[in-house]
Formats: sequence, C-alpha cells, structure tokens
Amino acid sequence: MKSKASVQKLGNNRRIDLIVTDLGGTLVKTDGAIMAAVRRAAQELGIPEGNADPVYDVFGTSIWEYVRAYLPQQHRDRTDECHEGFWKLFPYEVVDQISPFDGVEGALRELKDRGVRLAVLSGLRLEAIESILSSMTFRDWDVVRSSMMYPTESGNSRALGIVSLVEEFGVAPNRTIYIGDTDHDVRQARRAGVVSAVVKTGGQAVKHLDKIQAENPDHLLAAWPHLCGVV
Repeated sequence: MKSKASVQKLGNNRRIDLIVTDLGGTLVKTDGAIMAAVRRAAQELGIPEGNADPVYDVFGTSIWEYVRAYLPQQHRDRTDECHEGFWKLFPYEVVDQISPFDGVEGALRELKDRGVRLAVLSGLRLEAIESILSSMTFRDWDVVRSSMMYPTESGNSRALGIVSLVEEFGVAPNRTIYIGDTDHDVRQARRAGVVSAVVKTGGQAVKHLDKIQAENPDHLLAAWPHLCGVV
C-alpha cells in the first residue's frame, strides 16, 4: 500500500493525465473469440468458411466490417444477418476464449495510484464491453465507452470518441495517450491530436508489427507495464 505522500509525488511527476485504451487486442485477448463468433454465426446461416486473413485490415474499425471482410464475396449481401448473429454469441458464448494480457491489471493499478484517469473506448457494444471488463479484477475505470456512440461515415468514430473524452475530462490532448494494437489505432490517435501508443504484445501487433511501425506511433511498448515509464 503506497503512502499518500508517495502517491502525491508520483502524481506531480506524471506526464499524462488521461489514458484512453482500446479493449480487444489491447487490454484483453479477444481476436480468437471474435473470429470464433463470426465463424459460428456464418455457419448457423449455412454460409461456407470465409476469409480470416483479410479481417486484419478492418480490426479496430467495426464488427460489421469484420463480418463483411470474413464472408466469401458471393455471400456479403448477408453481412447484416451474420452481424446480428454475431451479437447473439459474443462475448457470452466465447468468454472462455477471452483473458487479460500479462501485466495489464498491475499496470492499471499503478497508473491509477498516480492519479491518471483511465477510460476504455472500444468498437464493441457497451454491454459486451462491460461483460468482458467484469471478468477482470481491475474495476476502477473512470469511464467506459463504445465508439458506436460516435457514428461516422469515414471510419473515424474512435477519433471522435477520444476527442469527446479529452473535452469531457478537461485535459490537454498532449497529456492524453491512446493505446491500441493496430495501425488504425495509431491513425485514430493522430487524428484526435493525442499521444499514440501500441503494445507489441497486443493481438494484431504480434502479427503485423511492420504496419504499425510504418505509422510511427509515439510509443511502441514491449508490454503493458512499460506504459508506466511513459506516463
């Protein structure tokens, strides 16, 4: 247990006031669970096996886009049906395939002790986000949001959500960090005008680190505990 004085000292030295983090692939391992639910939803509609690899290109945007990318070209007119089926399955039927990345919860506690505000902003439905977060032992979030609250035709709902949180908390953009695991996340942080960070252990960072590096994130972290050194 840190003393009040030590917590105050940490708070005075911090460089970041607000952390906004993605959920799936960043805080918790969800890629496998998402694809399992997409496959099962398609299978229940009698749609043959789809294209798992192209799904990466839309990770971090929306589940509807994941579903569309997965479905064989000749079945993409059934994206809405399959998308609806997905939400009947996820995360409830695949929760056993979801778990936090190593070091996440300890890092979150340390950051909270420093007085950093912590927000989750995910492309999942709010009830799905809350269900997944309830499986973690860390519960001290300042706010939990779905980027589905910020509809946009340009795929920038995450950036809109980040900007909204910056304004809501009254913090400076250069003292706000958005952490994710894809090149899309880096672009959304840049569009929102905040500091970008990617955890290399994240779901997509492991598979496509070259795409992330090409976007030049402000911080490329070996693991979640390394974020404490940045903040």
